[in-house]
Amino acid sequence: MAPVGRPGAGGRVAAQAVTVLVLAALAALVSVLVPNDPWHNWFDLRVYDGAAEWWRSGRPLYDYTYGRTQYGFTYPPFAALAVLPMTLLPIEAVAAVHATVNLLVLAGVTWWLVAPLARRHGWPVGFSVAAAVPVLFVLEPVRETIGFGQVNLVLLALVLADVAALRRGSRWAGVGIGLAAALKITPGLFLVYLLLTRRWRAAAVAAGTGALATGLAFAIAPDTSWRFFTSTLWQTDRVGRLDKTSNQSLLGGLARLTDPAQPPRLLWLVLVVVVLGLVLARAVRAARSGDDLAGIALTGLAACLVSPISWSHHLVWLVPALVVLVDVAAGSPTAPGTPSWARSRRSAGALVALAALVLASSSIWFAEADPGHHHDRGVLGIVVEDLYLLTTLAVAALLPARGTGPSGRGGRRSPDRADGAAPLSGGTAPGRGVHR
Repeated sequence: MAPVGRPGAGGRVAAQAVTVLVLAALAALVSVLVPNDPWHNWFDLRVYDGAAEWWRSGRPLYDYTYGRTQYGFTYPPFAALAVLPMTLLPIEAVAAVHATVNLLVLAGVTWWLVAPLARRHGWPVGFSVAAAVPVLFVLEPVRETIGFGQVNLVLLALVLADVAALRRGSRWAGVGIGLAAALKITPGLFLVYLLLTRRWRAAAVAAGTGALATGLAFAIAPDTSWRFFTSTLWQTDRVGRLDKTSNQSLLGGLARLTDPAQPPRLLWLVLVVVVLGLVLARAVRAARSGDDLAGIALTGLAACLVSPISWSHHLVWLVPALVVLVDVAAGSPTAPGTPSWARSRRSAGALVALAALVLASSSIWFAEADPGHHHDRGVLGIVVEDLYLLTTLAVAALLPARGTGPSGRGGRRSPDRADGAAPLSGGTAPGRGVHR
């Protein structure tokens, strides 16, 4: 007689499959019910496609605006070269390819982050990864990267590929960061991270890769490149209003709190210096403890905070940060010297749960306000409209670096080998209105 009360392997697989399907259905339902349009009809992708077609026809790239909007191409010329092939296909086909590629990138990044963590804690690997994909998909930065037709998941994957390369000691470490910085300026902060953590070779590779890509664009389109770096790059008004609800940077928060048109720039610069210094210091300490994933996540969050404009879909750097928090909440040790308020399993669990709830519910859109009306709902409305900014600040301040065991160089072992087996995370495989 078969044992009673213990499901066999087939029963466990069936239960896991049902759980994943339920999570996927919930992710789809939440995406439909959130207060902000979750899809946006690939608006940014249409901007890129239109700008590339405009440029290919011989007109100045940065003179292009989409339809009757103010939006045009805002990325470096190397990014324009990268999207030129889009013009060979109808936009519907481009959108389908973009969505497919980004879903595959999401699945790959999730496997890289979650599979080693699952092995460490004794969780079923396939089930853990499959369950994590819809959970991560429903977070607004991920969901809207796909809905807008954005590049943030690709940038995340490029930088995480360098984390894997650093762990292997690969001579190619830095290529991903260099390409990401050539496609979009803000990932250049990861080069600073490499320098601060004394990865001289990787920093040189990143700088060289970025310079080669940018130089290629200069060689092909010198006038366009000169215009971008001397003029277009500094015109933040081309991107959108500073006080838009979707701008969850420090400057966006200041614009909503003070003057939407002219927020106090001196105060912003002071905040940038303080926040950048503190968060990068935490990132360096994480790297020295062997936890490059936490260091990279903190650097990405710092870039989002100090950039003049960080739309909600830019906050994909919360994804690796949340994985680190899950790891600590599940029992992985934190690095020596971690403050008590940052190393508690309960604190990590509470922070990851609150952050996931805030991001999945698209909470900021419950308090969306027009210019000059951000105070109409009182203090609660101001707080809700800035919830992504506040969440990013909280994670940047509280994210723990995971502990290490004794080992070789520097007397420490990287946390991805702290148990002598699998990595803690990461492996060796790789608006209601329009907002941008």
